[in-house]
Amino acid sequence: MDEIDTLLRKKALELAKTSKREEPPKQKVVTGEEAVQIVRKITKGERAGEIIENALALYQQHAVALFKKIAELHLQGVIKELEDYELYQILLRAGMRVPVKTEVKIVRHGREYKLGEA
Repeated sequence: MDEIDTLLRKKALELAKTSKREEPPKQKVVTGEEAVQIVRKITKGERAGEIIENALALYQQHAVALFKKIAELHLQGVIKELEDYELYQILLRAGMRVPVKTEVKIVRHGREYKLGEA
């Protein structure tokens, strides 16, 4: 019985030593500019550039922090690409209201009118 206990303890110590040696590879720390570039690269859609620029202009520090997290998730393989509306929703849920230029056009008898015109 004592021999079995000592063997189990030895095995447990060996396993503990090997698990300490096998540390997971350290992730590269992403800088703010790198994060913005990665988010620009993975975001698809017509309004992506406008959303990113407006977010950076209005919420510089907070937007960069959020972009860093998105970039880290991309590097880990969790996020492959984002659509522009998905990025907008992420920013909105984080409390960042990013204005996007919108126009309402009405077409009557083949003519296009902007809202507010006669």
